[in-house]
Amino acid sequence: MDWKIAGLIGATVAAGLWGAWVTHEVLSAPAMPTMVRVQLSSIIGEYVTAQARSQTPPDRVTAETKAFMGAVQRNLEARGARGQVVLVGEAVLAGDVPDVTMAVRREVYARIPAPGSNTTTKSNVLEAMRRAMAPGAVATGARSVGGAEGEAGHARSR
Repeated sequence: MDWKIAGLIGATVAAGLWGAWVTHEVLSAPAMPTMVRVQLSSIIGEYVTAQARSQTPPDRVTAETKAFMGAVQRNLEARGARGQVVLVGEAVLAGDVPDVTMAVRREVYARIPAPGSNTTTKSNVLEAMRRAMAPGAVATGARSVGGAEGEAGHARSR
């Protein structure tokens, strides 16, 4: 008789704990994944340009490019596994989505050397391209050249 009461009390406590856990899970808000964007065209374009200028034999270019593309893919997959939703930067039309292009670039080039990096002369063209393709460079450049603000001011002066 005592075992039946102890079992009944134990089952009641277990059912109460399970009910509390289910209620907590149902009522708690699901965690939103972190959304980030990456400018793949700038990373890949930079690599292809550097590879074209590196004077590397064609068979090595193929192997190095495969390794580079694999490193980019693994980096993006790792970000996805950490809960980030990676958007291609060109597809982001509006909103405040953090840009991780520079972080991806650093992480990939830490694993895969840049084409021609073993040569003693380094071209300033690659650095100039990086600065031009950096996030915000296009918007800043557009304002300094005239952009929409310059055209609006020109239209008012007519």
